[in-house]
This record gives sequence, structure tokens and C-alpha cells, in this order.
Amino acid sequence: MTMNEDNNSQLVTPFCLSIADIVKLLKKHFSYPYTEQGASRLPVLAMYAIYQCLMNGFTRYKDKTLCPLESHNSADSQSGRIGDIDVNNKNGSAFEGVEIKHEIPITVQLVKDAYEKFKVHNTDRYYLLTTANMDTADWDGIEKEVARISQIHGCQVIVNGVYTTLKYYLRLLNDPAEFIDKYVELLKHDETVKFQHKTAWNDIISNGIK
Repeated sequence: MTMNEDNNSQLVTPFCLSIADIVKLLKKHFSYPYTEQGASRLPVLAMYAIYQCLMNGFTRYKDKTLCPLESHNSADSQSGRIGDIDVNNKNGSAFEGVEIKHEIPITVQLVKDAYEKFKVHNTDRYYLLTTANMDTADWDGIEKEVARISQIHGCQVIVNGVYTTLKYYLRLLNDPAEFIDKYVELLKHDETVKFQHKTAWNDIISNGIK
């Protein structure tokens, strides 16, 4: 399918994909050889789409609010947000935060930096997710820092891969097609997503996911 640059409605929405194929599709979309900046926004949009699916179906998020996505260039310290994705309590206080790195491994220092963002809040959970391979990560150091934060603050910091997390959450959905619909809508309307990111989505689907 061809797509006019001014007509976002022509983004392809694939149907009847297995969870495994959805994850393969996302991997290809995130890691496509782009010549423009902005690919790091794509995993953020994917995780946000998952949260949109989860908010109304799980008791954990009852009476909670999924905050609108901030500009990709907004600094957390200036916006008052604790992550790329924020879920707030009814009173507006921070309940859960998600920080997403693209092709950047999570380090002990990144865990410490994350704590600085939420330490003054009563945050229940904070996710540090990455699309990078974490096989050589300093897991001992990361786990020690996570335990330290839990002891002094009470927040559960969870370090994980983006793809592993997406796969888990997709299994919780009654219909994973809902996620695809929401991701495509975010691709259409997010100001950070460039024409190249949209055409890549269509190209990947047209050429086959497997």
C-alpha cells in the first residue's frame, strides 16, 4: 500500500496476528534502519498503547488515571512527571511510572537516576524497560540497588526488556488486536513520529512479518 505524506489514515492495520507475530512486527518497526531521528519514541508508544488496553480491565488500575503522553523532548524535571508513562492516583499523586530506553542497556546508574525522579512521591512501582540486550548487564548491582530503594522508599523497581514486557501484557488482553488498533492510532497522531516511521510500518507489513 502506498501512503501520501499528508494522509495518515492510510496506515495499515494488520488483522489476526498471533502474539508472537505482534512482537516480531514491533521489533522490526523499532529497529528499522531509519535515517531520521525519533525511533526511540516508538517503544514508548507501544507501551502506552498497552496501558490504554489495561486501564479499564484490571483492578490494579481502578480509580487510576493514565496521564497523556508528554512531548518526546520534555524533561521530566520540568514537566513534573516521573517517567515516559505515568499512572496517577485519583488525587493526582504518582502511582506508577515507566521509563523506556531504546537500544540502551539499563545500568545501576540508570536505576539510581530513576530513584531521583520518584523519591519524593509515594510511587508504588517504577518500570525501567529497554529494547537493548541485557545479557551482559550488571544484574547483581542492579538487584542490590533495587533492594536498597525498596528498603528506604518502598517502591518496587522492575528492570526488564520491552519485548518481554509487551509479550506478557499482550497475553493478559482478551483481544490483542485492540493493542494494534491503539498503536496505529498513536503512530498517526504523535507529533514525534515522522513520515519515515509510518512508511516503515506499512513496508514491514507488506513484505511479511516472519
